[in-house]
Amino acid sequence: MSLPTRADVLVVGGGPAGSTAAGQLAAQGYDVVLIDKQRHPRETVGESVLPQAWKYFDLVGATPAVEKCRFVRKSGGIVAWGDQITQIAFSDFGHDRPGLHVERDEMDDTLLRHAASRGVRVFEGWRATSVRSGAGEGTLVTVAGEDGAAEFACRYMIDATGQASLMARQLGCRQLNPEYRFVALWGYFLNSRYVAPGGVVRPFADLATHAPVTFVTRLGEWGWSWHIPMKRHTSVGLVIPVEDYKRDSAAFPSLQAYFLETCLTAAWLGDLLEGATLTNGGVRMMRDFSYVSETLAGPGFLITGDAAGFVDPIFSIGFAIAMYSGNIAAWAVDRSLRRPAQAASAQAVFQKQMLGRYQLAHTMALPGVDAAAPDAARTHFNFFSRNEQELMWSAASMTTRSGNLVRTASDGSVPTVLRRQNLETLVF
Repeated sequence: MSLPTRADVLVVGGGPAGSTAAGQLAAQGYDVVLIDKQRHPRETVGESVLPQAWKYFDLVGATPAVEKCRFVRKSGGIVAWGDQITQIAFSDFGHDRPGLHVERDEMDDTLLRHAASRGVRVFEGWRATSVRSGAGEGTLVTVAGEDGAAEFACRYMIDATGQASLMARQLGCRQLNPEYRFVALWGYFLNSRYVAPGGVVRPFADLATHAPVTFVTRLGEWGWSWHIPMKRHTSVGLVIPVEDYKRDSAAFPSLQAYFLETCLTAAWLGDLLEGATLTNGGVRMMRDFSYVSETLAGPGFLITGDAAGFVDPIFSIGFAIAMYSGNIAAWAVDRSLRRPAQAASAQAVFQKQMLGRYQLAHTMALPGVDAAAPDAARTHFNFFSRNEQELMWSAASMTTRSGNLVRTASDGSVPTVLRRQNLETLVF
């Protein structure tokens, strides 16, 4: 099937944000084309999924398909931050369905195929290279694939290009966050032990009968690590300040040597990895991953998911934000196309809601103090239910990064009830 030259909506990117937006719009009767430069399933990071994602799976009708994947179900998280080890359980915050540890290649492919089943026309191996929004009565997008370049006309373009941030880079409005200068390194291990509720350490073979938690440890002053057991292997990552990485990695002959030594000598993490083997192609790396686009909407376009912004993966909120952004983008496009006189107001609502989410994420995870952050957090925090507020508050308080969120408590904006449990140690 050859790529068409026009549609009502062109979605660029087949991750959770793009698949959600495309599927919702196709279900409402729009002609939707989705292109992705890669062919699914394709590898990506971000394997910890909070239970909030289930409401979006329900909303788009993907729950049966996701359940069929039989992803590892997690009950909560445990954080070892210095001398403090704490745990939270999602069930304590009103969630009757678990979080997930997912192979993102499988998850994203599942959501993309579900969008196709709702009427989205999917074309892989095509990428967008430039956008002319508001051209005439629509948007013109230059696309390129194996067969060459073409011009695609649409009434709306949704940018879901992830960290590539197509539209934000073109507009020059993608701003790196100078307070989050970190390097992320990660890899996949076979036969790692894992942490279960109560801090009980179990062999990988027990996953079928004993659910894990997402396990986070502190590295240095502001760095941290993740440990996420999945169906076939365990994702292990390090998030390290750029200056610390430059100083410490120089003494090692390779990136892999530095990664392994840092993992194996880290408190608790090294014990979990004793006897485990690094697999699946070694170590991956990402620099300067924290940014935000100052413009998220304009005539004939919206920017969603990681293309709009990303803060820090420490609280695993990226996947849920992506699906949220895809859903609200579909609402904004539908409102704009059905009621053109309301297009500007729909775009403004979309941008305000998205920027609010990123500002709150920034407040929760920021290393250090930001005088402006609490005001931004107060505004958006109240959109969430009391249970969700208490979950964010409790999760943030498990680290020393919660100072900005704590400062908002003085006027009652943040609940001071901590639903977490202190642990003395991990049990091997």
